[in-house]
Amino acid sequence: MNSFLTQHQPPSAAQPSSTFRLDWLCWTALALTLILRVGWMVLKPESLAIDRDAYLLLAQNLVHGEGFCGPGGVPTAFRPPLFPLLLAPLLWLANVTWAVAILQLSLSLVLTWATIRTTQLLTIDRASGEDTRDGWHAAGGWAGMIVAIDPLLLLYSTQPMTEILAATLIMLLSLQLAQALIHPASLTLSRLMLAGLMAGCAPLARPALLLLLPWFLIGMGWIGSQHAPHRSPRLFLRIVMILAGFALIAPGIWMTRNQLVMGEPIVTTTHGGYTLWLANNPVIQELEEIKGTSIWPDEKFREWEARNREKLDGLSEVEQDKLQQGWAWQTIRRNPEAFTRSALLRMAFFWSPVPQSMFQNRVPWGLMELLFFSYGLFAMMACLGTIELLRSHRVFGVWLVGTVCLVMLPHVFYFSNARMRAPIEPLLAIPAAIYLVKLLQPLIRRTHIPED
Repeated sequence: MNSFLTQHQPPSAAQPSSTFRLDWLCWTALALTLILRVGWMVLKPESLAIDRDAYLLLAQNLVHGEGFCGPGGVPTAFRPPLFPLLLAPLLWLANVTWAVAILQLSLSLVLTWATIRTTQLLTIDRASGEDTRDGWHAAGGWAGMIVAIDPLLLLYSTQPMTEILAATLIMLLSLQLAQALIHPASLTLSRLMLAGLMAGCAPLARPALLLLLPWFLIGMGWIGSQHAPHRSPRLFLRIVMILAGFALIAPGIWMTRNQLVMGEPIVTTTHGGYTLWLANNPVIQELEEIKGTSIWPDEKFREWEARNREKLDGLSEVEQDKLQQGWAWQTIRRNPEAFTRSALLRMAFFWSPVPQSMFQNRVPWGLMELLFFSYGLFAMMACLGTIELLRSHRVFGVWLVGTVCLVMLPHVFYFSNARMRAPIEPLLAIPAAIYLVKLLQPLIRRTHIPED
């Protein structure tokens, strides 16, 4: 299919090289991704079958022909559907352990590959078609290495949860943007269709990614229209409309199903009310004021859960969701000072090097200090690398910063944990790798062997 923008490209426009080089560092990153995750799965095989969020139950009910149903075969929209839909065919072929392992390993390899490819594209100068600086092509391999060894990504790649799926979708969308930015001729109608479908699937993997949908449409529309010589607003609207048309397919199917089965056109899930109420209720606000922490003591949490169940007994899932949302917003309005304190704590936990549960468990302090140091160094390199990225590819740099903010924003209000940050870790690996290569550049120049 011809490029969507071919007719708008000046004849003399330089076309960057489209070669995708998988050098030894890239292959090492892919191999390490596989080895570390398989090794952790062998050490902790029980983690593959711990169904904390009922995704295994949903997938198993799909395999048994019961539809998207929770306990007792009752139709539900409490969890997003994409992960169970991907897992169900594998459960039909294999047992739970193998099915989860195959899905998470596959997603992890795609995630590492997409990170490598996106970073490699961003080291290309559009005017010359070459690396922006000598040796910068190595940034792709380093970004892949960061993703391969990231503790959060490693931890959640061995559990039936949505962190790796969400991270993979974000990185695939980022790859589409980078490809369109560096190779304008690649922006074909088929690529727009594929990008729109992926963007529409993101909130069905993780509801917090709903905010990314319009952000991605605007980003792709802007990149496409800016590459045209006349920068036509009509072209911007045309690209956005094509993307939006295909992006609405998956959510449209989900909303139609929910209207027919649940009686409401639920856009994402009925889990939002519970999560909002969990983070904004008088019990947790009192705990935060007295102890300065959002970590629930087990006994307090069990008591709160029991009282909550009593109040919600007999109500439908949709009614429970709306009622809990109402309680949470009332609590926020009643005590804005407590909400501000809670929001700051939630942001602290979002950017914490380790999940809250590690503070409660007996984790060796040496390991805790190593994680704090490693993530502190990673955060510093990511910030400095973002500045470099904004200088060389401003549009992608703005996309990166905006995406991080949009993934973080819902957790100002909703329950937060370091786990919620996992989907943007690979995106942050890109500027971190770029800055790392900048630091290593003198060494790379000394050891560089010219290609024949």
